[in-house]
Amino acid sequence: MLLNNEEKELISLEIAELEKSSSAEIVAVITQKSSNYKYATLMFSIFCVFLISFILYFIKEVSTLELLQYQLLVFVGINLFLKKFNHLIIGLVPKSYKHQKASLNAKRQFNIRGLDKTKTKQAIMLFVSLDEKYVKIMTDGEISKRIPNEFWQQLIFEFTEDVKREDFVNGYIKAIKTSKAILIKHFPIQNNDENELSNEIIELK
Repeated sequence: MLLNNEEKELISLEIAELEKSSSAEIVAVITQKSSNYKYATLMFSIFCVFLISFILYFIKEVSTLELLQYQLLVFVGINLFLKKFNHLIIGLVPKSYKHQKASLNAKRQFNIRGLDKTKTKQAIMLFVSLDEKYVKIMTDGEISKRIPNEFWQQLIFEFTEDVKREDFVNGYIKAIKTSKAILIKHFPIQNNDENELSNEIIELK
Protein backbone atom coordinates (compact mmCIF):
# COMPACT_ATOMS: atom_id res chain seq x y z
CA MET A 1 0.00 0.00 0.00
CA LEU A 2 1.49 3.32 -1.11
CA LEU A 3 -0.71 5.49 1.07
CA ASN A 4 -2.26 4.84 4.46
CA ASN A 5 -5.92 5.58 5.13
CA GLU A 6 -5.18 8.91 6.79
CA GLU A 7 -3.15 10.12 3.80
CA LYS A 8 -5.86 9.01 1.38
CA GLU A 9 -8.46 10.82 3.45
CA LEU A 10 -6.43 14.06 3.41
CA ILE A 11 -6.23 14.05 -0.39
CA SER A 12 -9.88 13.07 -0.85
CA LEU A 13 -11.05 15.85 1.51
CA GLU A 14 -8.95 18.41 -0.37
CA ILE A 15 -10.56 17.33 -3.66
CA ALA A 16 -14.05 17.45 -2.11
CA GLU A 17 -13.39 20.92 -0.71
CA LEU A 18 -12.36 22.26 -4.12
CA GLU A 19 -15.35 20.65 -5.84
CA LYS A 20 -17.72 22.44 -3.45
CA SER A 21 -16.80 25.67 -5.24
CA SER A 22 -15.94 24.50 -8.75
CA SER A 23 -17.66 22.32 -11.33
CA ALA A 24 -14.29 20.87 -12.33
CA GLU A 25 -13.73 17.18 -11.54
CA ILE A 26 -10.36 16.18 -10.07
CA VAL A 27 -9.12 12.61 -9.96
CA ALA A 28 -5.86 11.62 -8.21
CA VAL A 29 -4.04 8.50 -9.42
CA ILE A 30 -0.85 7.01 -7.99
CA THR A 31 1.21 3.95 -8.93
CA GLN A 32 4.54 2.53 -7.80
CA LYS A 33 5.74 2.10 -11.37
CA SER A 34 4.28 2.32 -14.87
CA SER A 35 5.90 -0.68 -16.56
CA ASN A 36 7.47 -4.06 -15.80
CA TYR A 37 10.37 -3.11 -18.10
CA LYS A 38 10.59 -6.62 -19.57
CA TYR A 39 11.94 -5.31 -22.87
CA ALA A 40 14.58 -3.22 -21.11
CA THR A 41 15.60 -6.25 -19.01
CA LEU A 42 15.89 -8.37 -22.16
CA MET A 43 18.02 -5.77 -23.95
CA PHE A 44 20.32 -5.33 -20.95
CA SER A 45 20.77 -9.13 -20.72
CA ILE A 46 21.68 -9.32 -24.41
CA PHE A 47 24.14 -6.45 -23.97
CA CYS A 48 25.82 -8.34 -21.10
CA VAL A 49 26.05 -11.48 -23.25
CA PHE A 50 27.84 -9.54 -26.01
CA LEU A 51 30.11 -7.86 -23.47
CA ILE A 52 31.15 -11.15 -21.86
CA SER A 53 31.69 -12.72 -25.29
CA PHE A 54 33.92 -9.80 -26.28
CA ILE A 55 35.96 -10.05 -23.08
CA LEU A 56 36.37 -13.82 -23.40
CA TYR A 57 37.58 -13.44 -26.97
CA PHE A 58 40.62 -11.49 -25.73
CA ILE A 59 41.44 -13.20 -22.43
CA LYS A 60 40.66 -16.85 -22.97
CA GLU A 61 40.44 -19.38 -25.74
CA VAL A 62 37.07 -21.10 -25.64
CA SER A 63 35.35 -23.52 -27.92
CA THR A 64 32.06 -22.67 -29.58
CA LEU A 65 30.22 -24.94 -27.13
CA GLU A 66 31.89 -23.31 -24.12
CA LEU A 67 31.09 -19.86 -25.48
CA LEU A 68 27.42 -20.78 -25.89
CA GLN A 69 27.36 -22.11 -22.33
CA TYR A 70 28.85 -18.87 -20.99
CA GLN A 71 26.37 -16.82 -23.01
CA LEU A 72 23.40 -18.84 -21.80
CA LEU A 73 24.59 -18.65 -18.19
CA VAL A 74 25.02 -14.87 -18.37
CA PHE A 75 21.69 -14.32 -20.14
CA VAL A 76 19.68 -16.45 -17.70
CA GLY A 77 21.59 -15.15 -14.68
CA ILE A 78 21.07 -11.47 -15.52
CA ASN A 79 17.37 -12.07 -16.26
CA LEU A 80 16.77 -13.88 -12.98
CA PHE A 81 18.73 -11.28 -11.03
CA LEU A 82 16.80 -8.33 -12.48
CA LYS A 83 13.48 -10.12 -11.97
CA LYS A 84 14.30 -10.67 -8.32
CA PHE A 85 15.60 -7.12 -7.86
CA ASN A 86 13.42 -5.49 -10.51
CA HIS A 87 13.80 -2.02 -9.01
CA LEU A 88 17.41 -2.02 -10.28
CA ILE A 89 16.34 -1.85 -13.94
CA ILE A 90 14.75 1.54 -13.22
CA GLY A 91 18.20 2.95 -12.56
CA LEU A 92 19.62 1.46 -15.75
CA VAL A 93 17.17 2.81 -18.33
CA PRO A 94 17.27 6.43 -19.60
CA LYS A 95 14.97 8.99 -17.98
CA SER A 96 13.31 9.69 -21.33
CA TYR A 97 12.35 6.02 -21.68
CA LYS A 98 10.94 5.87 -18.14
CA HIS A 99 8.94 9.04 -18.69
CA GLN A 100 7.61 7.71 -21.99
CA LYS A 101 6.32 4.60 -20.22
CA ALA A 102 4.78 6.65 -17.42
CA SER A 103 3.17 9.08 -19.87
CA LEU A 104 1.54 6.21 -21.80
CA ASN A 105 0.23 4.80 -18.53
CA ALA A 106 -1.21 8.19 -17.57
CA LYS A 107 -3.05 8.50 -20.89
CA ARG A 108 -4.39 4.98 -20.50
CA GLN A 109 -5.65 5.73 -16.98
CA PHE A 110 -7.32 8.95 -18.17
CA ASN A 111 -9.43 6.91 -20.57
CA ILE A 112 -9.95 3.86 -18.35
CA ARG A 113 -11.21 6.02 -15.46
CA GLY A 114 -13.71 7.81 -17.69
CA LEU A 115 -12.19 11.27 -17.42
CA ASP A 116 -12.78 11.76 -21.15
CA LYS A 117 -16.49 10.96 -20.79
CA THR A 118 -17.83 13.56 -18.33
CA LYS A 119 -20.78 15.69 -19.41
CA THR A 120 -19.02 18.98 -18.75
CA LYS A 121 -15.59 18.02 -20.19
CA GLN A 122 -14.02 19.58 -17.10
CA ALA A 123 -12.04 16.61 -15.77
CA ILE A 124 -8.46 16.84 -14.46
CA MET A 125 -6.20 13.92 -13.55
CA LEU A 126 -3.22 14.26 -11.21
CA PHE A 127 -1.07 11.23 -12.06
CA VAL A 128 2.04 10.17 -10.15
CA SER A 129 4.39 7.27 -10.97
CA LEU A 130 6.80 6.95 -8.05
CA ASP A 131 9.66 4.82 -9.41
CA GLU A 132 9.90 7.00 -12.50
CA LYS A 133 9.60 10.17 -10.36
CA TYR A 134 7.05 11.32 -12.90
CA VAL A 135 4.05 13.61 -12.63
CA LYS A 136 1.51 14.27 -15.35
CA ILE A 137 -1.54 16.50 -15.18
CA MET A 138 -4.08 15.71 -17.87
CA THR A 139 -7.09 17.89 -18.61
CA ASP A 140 -10.22 17.42 -20.69
CA GLY A 141 -11.39 19.78 -23.44
CA GLU A 142 -13.03 22.63 -21.53
CA ILE A 143 -10.20 22.88 -18.99
CA SER A 144 -7.50 23.01 -21.66
CA LYS A 145 -9.41 25.69 -23.58
CA ARG A 146 -9.49 28.17 -20.69
CA ILE A 147 -6.42 27.43 -18.59
CA PRO A 148 -3.04 27.76 -20.33
CA ASN A 149 -0.69 24.80 -20.40
CA GLU A 150 2.02 26.92 -18.74
CA PHE A 151 0.01 26.93 -15.51
CA TRP A 152 -0.06 23.12 -15.39
CA GLN A 153 3.61 22.84 -16.36
CA GLN A 154 4.64 24.96 -13.37
CA LEU A 155 2.42 22.85 -11.15
CA ILE A 156 4.03 19.67 -12.54
CA PHE A 157 7.52 21.04 -11.86
CA GLU A 158 6.71 21.78 -8.21
CA PHE A 159 4.84 18.51 -7.77
CA THR A 160 7.76 16.53 -9.23
CA GLU A 161 10.12 18.09 -6.71
CA ASP A 162 7.86 16.82 -3.91
CA VAL A 163 7.80 13.34 -5.47
CA LYS A 164 11.61 13.31 -5.64
CA ARG A 165 11.63 14.09 -1.90
CA GLU A 166 9.07 11.27 -1.39
CA ASP A 167 6.62 13.88 -0.13
CA PHE A 168 3.97 13.03 -2.70
CA VAL A 169 1.02 13.44 -0.31
CA ASN A 170 1.99 17.06 0.22
CA GLY A 171 2.52 17.32 -3.53
CA TYR A 172 -1.08 16.34 -4.21
CA ILE A 173 -2.45 18.72 -1.60
CA LYS A 174 -0.36 21.65 -2.82
CA ALA A 175 -1.34 21.00 -6.44
CA ILE A 176 -5.04 20.92 -5.56
CA LYS A 177 -4.81 24.07 -3.42
CA THR A 178 -2.78 25.93 -6.05
CA SER A 179 -5.28 25.15 -8.81
CA LYS A 180 -8.30 26.01 -6.65
CA ALA A 181 -8.50 29.75 -7.38
CA ILE A 182 -8.13 29.46 -11.15
CA LEU A 183 -10.65 26.62 -11.34
CA ILE A 184 -13.21 28.53 -9.29
CA LYS A 185 -12.66 31.57 -11.50
CA HIS A 186 -13.16 29.76 -14.82
CA PHE A 187 -15.44 26.94 -13.65
CA PRO A 188 -17.56 28.11 -10.71
CA ILE A 189 -19.96 25.63 -9.16
CA GLN A 190 -23.34 25.34 -10.93
CA ASN A 191 -26.76 24.77 -9.38
CA ASN A 192 -27.18 21.55 -11.34
CA ASP A 193 -23.61 20.35 -10.67
CA GLU A 194 -23.20 16.58 -10.61
CA ASN A 195 -20.20 14.83 -9.08
CA GLU A 196 -19.51 12.31 -11.86
CA LEU A 197 -16.14 11.04 -10.64
CA SER A 198 -15.06 9.69 -7.27
CA ASN A 199 -13.00 11.91 -4.96
CA GLU A 200 -11.11 8.88 -3.61
CA ILE A 201 -7.48 8.62 -4.68
CA ILE A 202 -6.90 5.68 -7.03
CA GLU A 203 -3.93 3.51 -6.07
CA LEU A 204 -2.92 1.23 -8.93
CA LYS A 205 -1.70 -2.28 -8.21
